[in-house]
Amino acid sequence: MFTLEDKAFIRTILANPSELTAWLVYADWLDEHDNPLHAEFLRLEVRRGQLRNTDPEWYTVEARLRELRTALDPNWVAVFDRPKIENCEAVFQFKCPKRWESLKVINDPAVRHCSACQKNVYYCHTLPEAQDRARLGHCVAVQLDVLRYPGDLMPRRQALDDMLSELYPPNDGMLVGLIYEEPEPEAVPRRPWWKFW
Repeated sequence: MFTLEDKAFIRTILANPSELTAWLVYADWLDEHDNPLHAEFLRLEVRRGQLRNTDPEWYTVEARLRELRTALDPNWVAVFDRPKIENCEAVFQFKCPKRWESLKVINDPAVRHCSACQKNVYYCHTLPEAQDRARLGHCVAVQLDVLRYPGDLMPRRQALDDMLSELYPPNDGMLVGLIYEEPEPEAVPRRPWWKFW
């Protein structure tokens, strides 16, 4: 999958992921070796990092990255994708400050090690894969073009409770969820039809 030259570039990039010059040098090398899609992916990742999501160009870049992710080898994409780390707060009561690209690389391209929580983080290409990992208590980094929804990694009951607690915060002086049922009146026995009084 990776040539010796690829591995040398990747080691340099992962040693200091915020140094974007190495990303661009690798992209140039890929272009020179007839690999324009990989080179374009790297340049777009760099460009997206320079834009805010309020900039119209950000959406164009994001759309093209989504197309390229489907065309490229998922293991190669996992090396350079830049998702946030999720599912740490359930176990460690804090949000991991690290990002996928800054975690320590281990043998598997889809697994990295977080020095903040001393756990492995698993790169997930699909939401069901991320949900399975989250159920096992693993920290995850979900591929950026995966369609997401709030609370999608939590068990359904916990997600519902969290959503309700956001809508109706506890201790706000209101009773929420208490349903008062008025008692039904006692049934009056019917009189026979022949009694008029």
